[in-house]
Amino acid sequence: MRSRENLIPVYYRLADDIKQQIEAGVLKDGDLIPTEAQLGEQYAISRMTVRQGIALLAEAGLIATVKGKGSFVTRPRLNQLVIDLTNSGVSKEQLRYKLVSVNLIRNNLELAHELGLSGETNVIAVKRLLFKDQLPVAIEEKFLRYQKGKPLLETQLEYADFPELVAKHQDSVPVRNDMVISVAVLSAEQAKLLEAEEVLPALVVKQVIYAKEDKPLGVSIMVCHKDRFELKATSYPLSGRL
Repeated sequence: MRSRENLIPVYYRLADDIKQQIEAGVLKDGDLIPTEAQLGEQYAISRMTVRQGIALLAEAGLIATVKGKGSFVTRPRLNQLVIDLTNSGVSKEQLRYKLVSVNLIRNNLELAHELGLSGETNVIAVKRLLFKDQLPVAIEEKFLRYQKGKPLLETQLEYADFPELVAKHQDSVPVRNDMVISVAVLSAEQAKLLEAEEVLPALVVKQVIYAKEDKPLGVSIMVCHKDRFELKATSYPLSGRL
């Protein structure tokens, strides 16, 4: 029977070994890692396989390759954070969702511009409230390109998160999610939904999901109560995809 270690590709084990040396401080920022020939001899693999392992390390941001000089350990990217909206705000188990409205908006110039549409335009607008216990935490509005013959179920509209909803309703494959975080003042309608005072500051999280060639597939705007929501992010400077 083959062991679990034998099932792992050699180039991945090579990359993981070097990653562990970086995490342990054996290899430091600016250090030159062994050459392709040295690694090939050490692991008894071809140069092509060595290059696959080096490519993994480079993709994870652990090394940088300089032509003619070799590959060097790079400084951890502590300024790059991963925001998980699913686990931000409050724990998912405590959240309750309420579908407020679903509308088909025709020929709205602002939405057409946001979604890269022209001519006669149809946009699906979905609004829902997020609750913690009995208190409203956030208002989420999602705007999607209307796709004829691609209906959305009520359970998807109420419970699916934004990327999932876009993926289910669009033919194009989502490849990028851009996010902008800002602060705004609650409108009268927003204050009523959040059971808060008007002109209260609120955290606004806007996401735009794109397909290839910068084609917008959907826009999400989440307005969060300033005292009931917190945004969490984590940095994994030495992990990347490894």
